[in-house]
Amino acid sequence: MSVANVKRTYDPISLFQEAVREWPHRPALQLGERTWTYAELDALSRKVAAWCDLNCPAGERVAIMGQRNVLAYAGILGVLRSGRSYVPLHPHHPEARWKIMLERSGARALIVDSETATSSVSFEGTVICDPSAIERTAPSMVDRSGPEAYLMFTSGSTGVPKGVPVGRAQVSAYLAHMLGTYPFVPDDRFSQFFALSFDLSVHDLFVCWGAGACLCVPLEEGPLRAAAFTREQRITVWFSVPSLLAVMQRMGSLRPAAFPAVRLAFFCGEALRISTALAWREAAPNARLVNLYGPTETTIAITAYEVDPQQPPEEVLVPIGRPFPGHEARILNDYGLTTEGEGELVVGGVQVNAGYLGDPEVSAHAFISIEGDHMKWYRTGDRVRTGPHGLLHYLGRMDDQVKVNGHRVEPGEVDACLLPLLQGGNAVTVPVENAGAVSLVTFIDVPLDTGALFRELHAKLPSYMVPERIIHVAALPYNAHGKLDRKALIERAANG
Repeated sequence: MSVANVKRTYDPISLFQEAVREWPHRPALQLGERTWTYAELDALSRKVAAWCDLNCPAGERVAIMGQRNVLAYAGILGVLRSGRSYVPLHPHHPEARWKIMLERSGARALIVDSETATSSVSFEGTVICDPSAIERTAPSMVDRSGPEAYLMFTSGSTGVPKGVPVGRAQVSAYLAHMLGTYPFVPDDRFSQFFALSFDLSVHDLFVCWGAGACLCVPLEEGPLRAAAFTREQRITVWFSVPSLLAVMQRMGSLRPAAFPAVRLAFFCGEALRISTALAWREAAPNARLVNLYGPTETTIAITAYEVDPQQPPEEVLVPIGRPFPGHEARILNDYGLTTEGEGELVVGGVQVNAGYLGDPEVSAHAFISIEGDHMKWYRTGDRVRTGPHGLLHYLGRMDDQVKVNGHRVEPGEVDACLLPLLQGGNAVTVPVENAGAVSLVTFIDVPLDTGALFRELHAKLPSYMVPERIIHVAALPYNAHGKLDRKALIERAANG
């Protein structure tokens, strides 16, 4: 009997347990030279679940330091099987940001390696689960389910990151679609390029383990290493942001037939250029190429488009496709909500979550109801147009939000971080695109030591939110209507 023939719930822990029962001795996780089988990962995660039951109130969130070690992966499994939800912290983000996330999430327990736990001041008053604590804990043999799967934080325009709680029902719906649509098999080897604090990592983990396959985690980052890693680990299922491909293309890593073993390739998090997709087709000639789209609020991805190698789209960007079955898309424009035309994309269905953590006002604006419809709907803020048969084409943002390496960035959060240091001056951060990759440039209208400003930014923001340059101008440009001329700043930043 195979897992494919079992009546499935698609709950992430249920899927993992099916694989443990069916293939206990198959590889589940590859970290460097070390491989953990499904049985080994199961045993370790049961110890984490038991530790959570002993040290955390029922229903309380548990933070996990998203390091590339087995404790982080077993930690996610263990927290979920205890009926709780996890809050991933990026190991390279500033301690000030960790502290905000711990406070806002209410998590009073943290799973982390011993060295990080003892070296950080942000964890004072936090109950620490480290390898030695796990070693002393007897495993739990009880699996519990809870309403929430994880809490992810995204950039917020007010200067404070927004918390997005995602339910297990939403994750289950996503997994049901992916595992029922694409031909994953136990012999597959999945890439895991995404940080565990990025919701696309949830796809990596649970689509992989739902197929009984092996999750392969690179211990070193970077586009050159990604290419070598893919060949060395014989990756068959690839998932990344398009900008990783764009950098690999510039560096000459997308050579013809460079990745012959890859048979399924997924891209998400940013707009995918046709030129980049065609370069990938040359490098991975045996791979199906699927462009996914979906904000964190819609659980990983909610639309898809598979590129036909015989008839690639004749446009700059690959379409974002159509909604998953059971989900719908609408266009919000001056005429109201419609099914065709151009305007803001609004998506609805079971994968849409309930709102933002502790922010009912912003939630009420973004999560809406349609009269006579009981479906949950989310305003994405993305401008799209519909093509033939409802095909969705991405056109850009309705607001100033941008994507940097797949991460959502509100430039206003960068500006808010700088304003207290500008002695009454102003800061404006804008995006600059170069061959498919986006970076940030900040303009200030007061002559200050930019070195001190950079130090402040690095102390409070993730590295992808720190601008590449801070440029002093005598005055910020305004258009004839008295509004800040962001286009002029973008042009100046792009042209040096």
